[in-house]
Amino acid sequence: MPTFAALLSAALLGAMISVYQPMNGLVSRHSGSPLVANTLFYLVAFLSSAAMMAVWGIIRPEGPSAAARLRGLPPILLSAGTMSAVMVLSTIALLPRLGARRLFLLQVAGQVLMALAVGHLGILGTARDPLTLRKALGAALLLAGAVVSVL
Repeated sequence: MPTFAALLSAALLGAMISVYQPMNGLVSRHSGSPLVANTLFYLVAFLSSAAMMAVWGIIRPEGPSAAARLRGLPPILLSAGTMSAVMVLSTIALLPRLGARRLFLLQVAGQVLMALAVGHLGILGTARDPLTLRKALGAALLLAGAVVSVL
């Protein structure tokens, strides 16, 4: 069972998504280009990640370097970066058309459906989490709520 801190962190991350996506939309509006906003988002994300990695390396320097551990990385896993770029760019483009509520509800609905499949199959390095009637009913309620709210 997850700890309270982990559950709270997950909820706060969900709240953060609801804030950073409209912020990217405003950057797009100011720059006049969703691509500029997307590129700036990833530039800042890269610099932030590099700073965090540097601090982490100072705090926890033991073991092989990240470069050494990445030598055997299957190239297909790098497509996660492309997926992320497409997701952020699409969010920037769809936010003014759908509004925050609709967009976020539809994104969550897609996440729920995909999480059920990924967990049930245990793919992409995740632990198998077989689909049960209770999980299916919970997902159906969440999806029904999204449909009612979006329509």
